[in-house]
Amino acid sequence: MIVFEKTMILAGKDLKLIKDGYIAVENGKIFKVGFGTFKGSAKKRINAKGFLVIPGFINAHVHLGDSAAKELGFGKKLLDLMKPPNGLKHKFLRKTNKKILVSAIRSTLKDMLTNGITTFVDFREEGINGIKILKKALDGLKINSIILGRPKTYMDEKTLQDNLASLPDEALKEALKILDMADGIGLSSPNEYTDKALQQFSKICKNRKNKKLLATHVAESLETKKISQLRTGCSEVYRAVKWLKPDFLIHLTHPSEEDLQEVSKRKIGVVVCPKANSIMGVGFPPIKKFLKEGLVVALGTDNVMVNQPNMFEEMRYLLMYLNVLEKNSSTISLKEIFKMATQNGAKILGLDDVLGIVDEGKNANLVFVDFTMDNLAFSHDILASLILRGRPENVKLVMVEGEIVLDRVGWFKIGR
Repeated sequence: MIVFEKTMILAGKDLKLIKDGYIAVENGKIFKVGFGTFKGSAKKRINAKGFLVIPGFINAHVHLGDSAAKELGFGKKLLDLMKPPNGLKHKFLRKTNKKILVSAIRSTLKDMLTNGITTFVDFREEGINGIKILKKALDGLKINSIILGRPKTYMDEKTLQDNLASLPDEALKEALKILDMADGIGLSSPNEYTDKALQQFSKICKNRKNKKLLATHVAESLETKKISQLRTGCSEVYRAVKWLKPDFLIHLTHPSEEDLQEVSKRKIGVVVCPKANSIMGVGFPPIKKFLKEGLVVALGTDNVMVNQPNMFEEMRYLLMYLNVLEKNSSTISLKEIFKMATQNGAKILGLDDVLGIVDEGKNANLVFVDFTMDNLAFSHDILASLILRGRPENVKLVMVEGEIVLDRVGWFKIGR
C-alpha cells in the first residue's frame, strides 16, 4: 500500500476540499481517503504537502488519428477539412505512412498523460485499419482508452437523398468486425447515413451480449444542420435520437428547442468541444441551456490537427467564453466545469462506478498538481486557481489504476 499524506484533495462527487489529508492506494484502487494521518500500515508513505490530488481528466471526445496533421488546412471550413470520405483530413490519413501515423498518435498519448488526462474517448476513422493503428500506438502505454470505430464505406449522395437503403453489406460486415475490436461505434454524422442504416447501427450495438457504446456528431455547424433539413426535412438531432438512439452526442452546437427537449427526455449525454468549435468558427454550444434541461455535459478537445488536447485550457476557455456571452463573472459554477472534465465523462460512458472522482473503491486514476509553483502559490480559491491558472507543467505525478505513469518529483524514480 502507498499512502500520500499532508496533501490537499478534491474528494468525492461534491469535490470537497480536504486541506490536510491522506489518500491510500492499494491494488490499483483507492483504499482510503481522509483527514489527518492514515493510521494503518503502509509499504511506502509520501509527504505530499503542497500538492492537490484530483481525479484524472477524462477527455470525452478526441480524434487522435490526425495527430500528424497539426494545422494542416488551417483556416479552411469544417466540411472541407472533416467531411468523409474526401475531406482534407481523410485524404491525409489514407496517403500518410502508417509508421508516421502511429508515431504521431503515440506522441499525443504521452502528451495527454503529462497534462493529467488518464482516460480518452477516440473516434476512429479509416475502419478496421484505423483501430489497428491506434492500438499499435497504445502498445506499452498505461492510459484508459475508449475506442469508437466506424466503417470506411460511406453512402453516395443519391442514396442519401432517397433515404431508403440499408447499409451496404460491406459496411455492415465491417461494422460487426469493428465491434469485435473496439468499444463501440462513433459516427461522423447522421447526414452520412439513411434512416435504415442508422437503425442498423443501433441494433448491432444494443443487441450484443456485451452492449457497445454508440455515439455521433450532431449539429456541429449551421451547414451540417441545413444539409439534414434539406435532405430529410428533419434535424440531425431528431434523426439521431429517433433512429440511432445513441448513448451520447458530440457537439450539439446548434440545437433547436425541440432538439434539446428530445435529448433531455431521453437522458442522452452531450460532449462539448468549445475550443475546437471556436477555432473552426462554427459557434459555441448553448451550455447554459443544456444545464437548464438537466443534461449531463462532458468536455472533449476534438481533432488534434485543430486543437491541443489540454483539459486545463478547455476548462478555462469554457469559463471565460461563457462569462463574456452572459456578461456575468459567475455564469457557471467552477465545480460544474470541473465535473465536465472528470466525473460527467465517466457518467456518460457508464464508468462512474470506477472513474471520475477521488473516493474509496474507485480506480486510482490520480493527478498530483503542485500548488507550490509560482503560478499557483498564494491561492485563496484552490479550484478557481486550478481552472484559471493550471498548466501541464504543474502536473508532477500521474497514476493510472495505481500505476505511476509520470513522476516529475522523483518519488518513484521513474522517467516520463
